[in-house]
Amino acid sequence: MDITKLQKGADEILVRLINAMKGCSGEVHPQSLLCALGSLAGRSCQQDIRDIYIKQKHLPEDKVFNVVHDKQGGRYLFGELQNELLVNERFSVYNLTCAAVTRLGGRLPDIDDIFRYVSYTAGGGQFGKVRSCETGDTMEGYLEKLWQPMKALAQKYADEGQLHALFGIALQKAVYTCGKSIDVTEAARIALESAVSMAFRGKR
Repeated sequence: MDITKLQKGADEILVRLINAMKGCSGEVHPQSLLCALGSLAGRSCQQDIRDIYIKQKHLPEDKVFNVVHDKQGGRYLFGELQNELLVNERFSVYNLTCAAVTRLGGRLPDIDDIFRYVSYTAGGGQFGKVRSCETGDTMEGYLEKLWQPMKALAQKYADEGQLHALFGIALQKAVYTCGKSIDVTEAARIALESAVSMAFRGKR
C-alpha cells in the first residue's frame, strides 16, 4: 500500500468535494461535507469487498454479504467483511477518523451506538439521515451525485481493495478541518454514522 499516493488522492478528493459543495457565500456547510464524504467512505468499503471477493475471487454476493430486504424493496448488505474495513483494520475508516479526533483532543465517538442506530433505522424513514443536524442532502442523495465521479478519481491513486483507505484518509482530513469550527466528536459522529449507513446500503 503506497500511503504517499493514497494521501495525494485523498487531498484531490477533498479539494474537489469542497469546491463542489461551496455555497453562495463561498463557504462549505461542515455537516454536509462530513455526511457526503462519510457516505463515500462507507460505499468504498462495500466496493473494495466487491472488487476482492466477487470480482477477483468470483464468490456470489450472498456468500460475501448477509443480504436483507425491507418491505419497500430496499437491500442491506451486512457482514464481518465490512466491519473489518469500517472499524477493525489498521487503515479502517474508524481508525483514520479517530486519529483526527485524538489530534484535536476530542472524545472518541461511540461506534457501538452508531452501529445500533444504523441497524435500528434500516428500512425506516430515518435511515440515511444524520441524527441531530441538518445536511444539504441525504446520504443516498450524495452517493447518487458523487460516487461515480469520485470513485473514478480515487481509482487513479488506489489499487483494488484500497479505496476505503483513500476515502478514510480524506475523511480524516475533513474531520480535522471541520473539528476546528464544530465539536470534533460531533464531526466524527456525523462522518462515521454516514459511513456505516452507506457501507450497509445495497442498491435497489
